Amino acid sequence: MTGTAPRSTRPGGRFRMVGVLLSLAAGVPASLAAQIKVEGEVLDAATGLPVAGVILHLPDLKKGTITDELGYFALDSLPEEPLVVATHHPGYVALLEKVPVVAGETWVLRLTPSPVALPGVEVVGLRSEEVEARRTGRSSDFIGPEAVAEAADRTNKLLEVLRSKAPPRLQIRQQGGVGGVRVCIQSSRRRPSVQELLDLGTGCQPVLLVLDGVVIYSPPAVPEMASMDGALPEHVAALLLNQNPQEIAGIRVLTPSDGFFRYGEAGRLGAVEIRTKHPGRPRGR
Repeated sequence: MTGTAPRSTRPGGRFRMVGVLLSLAAGVPASLAAQIKVEGEVLDAATGLPVAGVILHLPDLKKGTITDELGYFALDSLPEEPLVVATHHPGYVALLEKVPVVAGETWVLRLTPSPVALPGVEVVGLRSEEVEARRTGRSSDFIGPEAVAEAADRTNKLLEVLRSKAPPRLQIRQQGGVGGVRVCIQSSRRRPSVQELLDLGTGCQPVLLVLDGVVIYSPPAVPEMASMDGALPEHVAALLLNQNPQEIAGIRVLTPSDGFFRYGEAGRLGAVEIRTKHPGRPRGR
């Protein structure tokens, strides 16, 4: 005797055992039959950037996870069937939708940004002049679209808008016709500081004029010539005189130091930058 059990010689014994196993497998729920790992990422729908710290919840399975610093996540042991996915993250609209679970596919969830109401917190908007003043530290060096529009309601001449809204040191002088227009900068103090005298000298110095990023007038390179003959060429003066104030988006007046930093030697006496709402459009009313 060898101690081994004799094999069954009854016909169909082995096939009955296979049949039993197949019937048991057929009775296993789908949620247990297929276990799939799903990976994915959560993106900001507006910027396309990954969103970290998003809570993902699968209510049907009572399981979930959180996205990492790159917006990635992974979920193990999922059935191959559509599942309801819920998300939560401050500043985004909560997502609740059914997503199919397919082996080998990556989930990409896009969340829509949403403002968060904070009790006791009030948000106040700033006018463009105030924003520019905070950026540069000078409250009167920028004339924004609101100020231009306010002045344009009273006059249809750009030079008049400049006269009424420009900082005191910017002077707009006009003698005679088109050829007598002079745009210059001088100290607004009765007793100019040493730095102002070094920058501006005495009198009113003509400034660089820039329209939509294009230099339309550059003062003479020799300071003495600039102070003696600073009138604008007729075609430049006509361009300013015919400019419709309603088309102006903003005007920035640069000090000599700022003008030199931005435009080099040409801006050493200061600069006036005029930006229109529709660059390239024919000028005039």
